[in-house]
Amino acid sequence: MSELAHRQQQFAEGLLGQSEAILPHVHSRLFPADAVLQVYRNHFILSLGEVLAGSYPAVKAMVGEAFFDAAARGFVLAEPLCEGSVMHYGAGFGDWLAGLPTTSELSWLGELARFEWALERTSLLAPEVRHWPAERVAALPPAAWQTLVLIPACDLLLFDSLRPVEALWQMALHQGEVVHDLAAPTWLALKKQPDCRVLPLRLSEGEWRLLDGCRQGIALSTLLAQDPQAAEYLTRLVTLGLLVDVTSTLE
Repeated sequence: MSELAHRQQQFAEGLLGQSEAILPHVHSRLFPADAVLQVYRNHFILSLGEVLAGSYPAVKAMVGEAFFDAAARGFVLAEPLCEGSVMHYGAGFGDWLAGLPTTSELSWLGELARFEWALERTSLLAPEVRHWPAERVAALPPAAWQTLVLIPACDLLLFDSLRPVEALWQMALHQGEVVHDLAAPTWLALKKQPDCRVLPLRLSEGEWRLLDGCRQGIALSTLLAQDPQAAEYLTRLVTLGLLVDVTSTLE
């Protein structure tokens, strides 16, 4: 490790509270070295806290600013940034929140955070430009249907939870109805829109499982054999823009 890299490592450790190694190298004409380092430390923690607040606005709204800020500070110190970009920072915040003693009675909180992280990940996906090839599908010979695979849009993520996370999110940020049943499962397709917003689309469990099977590349004939009702789900999935193309298991 070069001397510069070594010093940078010491500075990073100083930001997280291990300041012994870097303090001799911090100089100021006006303030003590530890006071100068504390300024950098506070800025570092506050900046990453703002990143977390941007990724988890519904969580912040539900627990309040003071609690969220304290939790964010704890997460930053426990899970510091390990790369130069903050684009992927905060992935484990939901699990970390769920493990806090102070959130043990909020069994839905970690799931809500996981949902918000999935929303943000979906917003980063490349937009889908394909549309369902209705004429091409209609012209397929009967034999082709045995190996037909339906292709989901590339700008969606599937999300499921044992908690009503989408309803909680709507309540927190969009004046949605108060959620009373916290044990209601959720089956969602998170779909990026042309304006880059992400729309959480509610699905039935059957629709979700069919779409997940398509995502895995399973032939439609196999999926229909597993669930005879699956054929009833296709029209809605196509109409919502969740299925956009077809291929074959032979290709």
